[in-house]
Amino acid sequence: MYSSCSDTLAYSTIAVALGTTPGPSVANGKEVLECYANTTGTEPVTLLLRVRNGSAAAAAFATKASGSQLIVSGDLILNDATGASVLFVSMFCDAFEKQFINETIVVGRLSGEAKSSPTQKSVSRSLAVNRYQNNEEITDWFRLRGFGFVMEKLTKAPKGALVSVHGCLEQRTNKEGHPYLELKCRSLRVHNKPKGQADPAAGTSASGYDSESFNGSSDMSTDWSN
Repeated sequence: MYSSCSDTLAYSTIAVALGTTPGPSVANGKEVLECYANTTGTEPVTLLLRVRNGSAAAAAFATKASGSQLIVSGDLILNDATGASVLFVSMFCDAFEKQFINETIVVGRLSGEAKSSPTQKSVSRSLAVNRYQNNEEITDWFRLRGFGFVMEKLTKAPKGALVSVHGCLEQRTNKEGHPYLELKCRSLRVHNKPKGQADPAAGTSASGYDSESFNGSSDMSTDWSN
């Protein structure tokens, strides 16, 4: 686990069709409305949608029936306590037939080395994204898939590099027949820690302009359970 992954996230905006009518449940000690849904398109991804009960979004979510088509946005959590991939919905709107959107942004740290596909046309690599639940740090491992220029960047980036990735969620099946999510990368940016940048306020009485002030802060919590 990368303890330095505090500035990480996984966020999706995706078109889905509800598989069931939303019903009450409890997740991480909080009341929620939840239901399973499948993304639209030729290769559907199954997600468990959750909305915090008592919110305006929950009141609208409760009126939706099985088969309702929505565009939903929220935090993406892999393999929670139920074993499902959960989208904790913060906003949504009605969708219509044949409408398609499948966009996910993840920020985290790369692990291991890139693995080439049998055709050598793409590589896969694991990305660690941390979240916090009841003051416990939990790591979600995303499988990235890169082609072309992104494949080259995935291969060359050092282990532990902080990267942001924009892509499309796809559902795959492993050798044991178990489904898992893969993120097909549209773009990837490697964030290197700045070194040796000049202090524009050198020689003045100003403070907060030194090199370390521009290296980011880990003070902000990423507690997705609240």
